[in-house]
Amino acid sequence: MSAIGDLLTQLESADPDSAPFFVRQLLQEEGLAELRGAEALRAARALSIFAGPQQLPIAGELAGRAHTADVPGAGSLFAECADKVALMTGRPQRFGTVVLEHQGDLVMAPLDGVADDEMRKSFGLPSLDEMRQTVTGQNKLRARERYETEGLPAGQRFCRIWSEPSAEEVRQGLEQFPNGAWSVGNDLTLACRSDAAGIIPGPVFELPMWNLEDESGAQTDLWCVQIRVDRLDEAVFGYGFWSLDNNGMPIGGRGPVDNRYRGELAPKEMPSNEDDALDGLLSTHEFTSTALRENRRIKVYLPPDHQLHSQLPVVYSTDGNMIEPYIRRIDAAISSGLIQPFLIVAPHAAPMDHTGNERALEYLPGFDDQRFDRHQRFFVDEISQWAENEFSASTDREFRAIFGCSDGAGHALATGSMHRNRYGHCIAYSTGMPPSEQMHWDPEGAPFVHLCAGTLEQGFHQATEAWAAWLHFHSSPHHFTERVCGHDLIQWIEEFPQAIARAWGSPNTEN
Repeated sequence: MSAIGDLLTQLESADPDSAPFFVRQLLQEEGLAELRGAEALRAARALSIFAGPQQLPIAGELAGRAHTADVPGAGSLFAECADKVALMTGRPQRFGTVVLEHQGDLVMAPLDGVADDEMRKSFGLPSLDEMRQTVTGQNKLRARERYETEGLPAGQRFCRIWSEPSAEEVRQGLEQFPNGAWSVGNDLTLACRSDAAGIIPGPVFELPMWNLEDESGAQTDLWCVQIRVDRLDEAVFGYGFWSLDNNGMPIGGRGPVDNRYRGELAPKEMPSNEDDALDGLLSTHEFTSTALRENRRIKVYLPPDHQLHSQLPVVYSTDGNMIEPYIRRIDAAISSGLIQPFLIVAPHAAPMDHTGNERALEYLPGFDDQRFDRHQRFFVDEISQWAENEFSASTDREFRAIFGCSDGAGHALATGSMHRNRYGHCIAYSTGMPPSEQMHWDPEGAPFVHLCAGTLEQGFHQATEAWAAWLHFHSSPHHFTERVCGHDLIQWIEEFPQAIARAWGSPNTEN
C-alpha cells in the first residue's frame, strides 16, 4: 500500500481528535497532486469529510480528476465541492447541491443559472426540478409534523406548518379573504394566484410558497404557505407576494408590500392623512454640505399653522428619502390633537446599490471613521443650525430628538450618546447594532431612549432588547416596546407618534 493509501486508511477510521493530524499529513504528501482515478476520489471524499472548508478547493480538484477518469460518484462530489466554495466566497452555487436550513425549513441556496439539467446529468446529478421536489417533500413532512404538534419549536417565534389544504379550500379562502391572508388561532395561511415559477411572501416570512395541484394531480395557479406565529392575534405586518425566477431569486429584487395583516388584539391602526391632503407642509430642500463635500436633499415637515420665530420641538431623522409614511401618521396625529406640533428635519440617506451600502458607512461607527465623522458634522452641526435659522427649530435640548430605524437606529444611538448635550430624546427602532462594552454610556445627562422592535425580526429584536437591558443595568431612562411584527415599516410608523407623545405630551397634557 502507498503512503497516501495508508494515510487514507487511517484517516477514514480516525476519531475526531486524531483526524486533523492525518489530514495535515495527507496534505503534505507530494504525491497528492498526482493522484488520479479511484484514489483521487477516495482522497477527495476524505478531505471533504475530515478537513476544514479551506481544503474544499483541493477536494474539488481531486474529485474533478476522478470524474475525468469516469470514476462513478466523482462528478457529484466535484459539484458539491464547487457549490460550497462558491457560497463561501459570496457567489451563488452552480449545481444546487447545497441545501441550507432556515426556521426549520430546508432551502436550496441561490443558483447562478449557469448549469442546465444536461450539465447536471453529466455530473451524475438529478434535474433541478427533481432536486427541488426532494427538498419540498422533506419540508412537507417536517411541516406536517409541526402542524400536528402543539406550539412552536424551542427558540422559534414562527415556523412553517402544513395542514395539506386542497386547491378548493384555498380557492374558497381567497374568495373570503381576497388579500390572501387568514388565520385560525396562531396558524396563518397566506395564498395567492400566480403563473410565476415560484412565489415567496415578503418581507417578514420569506419562505417559498408551494404550488397546489387539483384533484387530478394537475398543477394550478394557486400558491400557499402556512405559518404558525407566536401571539398571532397581536401581530401587525405588511406582506406582498413576490415572484421568483427559475433559479429561485426574486424577479426585480424585493417586491411591493401592498397588503397588511392585523390581528384582533393588535394595536389599533392610527389615522393617516394622504400626501395630497396634509394639514401641514412637507417640502424638499437641496442643501450644500461643507462636511460631506456634496449636495444632499433634506425633507422638512412643518406642522399646521407653523409660524417662524415661534420655536417648536424638532426631530432630526435619518432616511429622509423614506419619510413620507411617517409624515402621514404624524400630520393626522397633530391635527387630531394626539401629539404636540413639532418639526421634522430629515436628510436623505446615502445610496444602497451595487456599489455598496454607503448608508451604513455614514450611519454606523466602526466601518469608515472619516466618512462617519463627516456625516456627524453634517447631521449634528450643519443641518441643526440651518433648521434653527430657516424654520425656528428649537435650540432647547429637551425639545430636540434624533430618530432612526434599522441602521438609522444605530446612528441615533451612537449620535445620541456622543452628543447628549444636544438631544433630549433618542428614538431608535429595530437596531441591528447591540451595545458595546467599549461604548461609554453615562446615565447622567443621557437622552431618554425610546426603543421598539418586533418579535419576528430575530437579530434586530435581539440587539434592541440587549439595548433595553443595557440601559436598565445602567439606570438610564428609556422605554422599550415589543411588538409582534417583522423588520417592517408598519411598526415604525405606528410607534413614532407614540414616542413623540411620550417625549412631549399632547396639547391636553403638560410636558
